[in-house]
Amino acid sequence: MKAIKILNTIVVAIPLALGLIDLILQDGAYLIYALWFTMITGGVQVLLGIILAIKLHNNLHFKIYLIGVVGYFFLIYLADEFDLSHGFSYLMFTIPALLAVYLSVLIYKLPNHEL
Repeated sequence: MKAIKILNTIVVAIPLALGLIDLILQDGAYLIYALWFTMITGGVQVLLGIILAIKLHNNLHFKIYLIGVVGYFFLIYLADEFDLSHGFSYLMFTIPALLAVYLSVLIYKLPNHEL
């Protein structure tokens, strides 16, 4: 299942490439597309995480990833419920990037025959 590795590479690389293009051209349009595509990246990675957690149910790392995803959305709920918006929002922007890197490392470390 090299397809999972290829799919993950594509969905992670597209926002980075769009961000770099915007950095070079400095018109702002590509940055908006990069930000929109990060949501698609997150959705694809959550689906991959669920699929791999089900398929490799003995691997604790994929369960930790899913707990991190659920924890992130729970923190969003708490931040909205208790109006935590000042310093807490900086933490909320870093968590998705950390989860994306964590899942990517997990995917790339697995041998192809396990996927």
